[in-house]
Amino acid sequence: MDNVIEPSIENLLLELKRRAKQELVTTPDAYEELVDDLLAEKTEWGEINEDDDTQTLREDLIARWPEIEEYVREGETEQP
Repeated sequence: MDNVIEPSIENLLLELKRRAKQELVTTPDAYEELVDDLLAEKTEWGEINEDDDTQTLREDLIARWPEIEEYVREGETEQP
């Protein structure tokens, strides 16, 4: 039995938001690199199965750039 728990796209987005804010990601290219790094890390750790459709997941996450960008910009004035 495979006990790998796949992270939901929502959980991945939360992690991307946190990392984008920490790393001051402000461009689509930098965000795309962040997505690639996160997916590689999750695959290496076994949180994402190599048989999963990571290309579609990647495309879905990259398409969320406007949401991430807004979060990073708003985060500059938000209190934790």
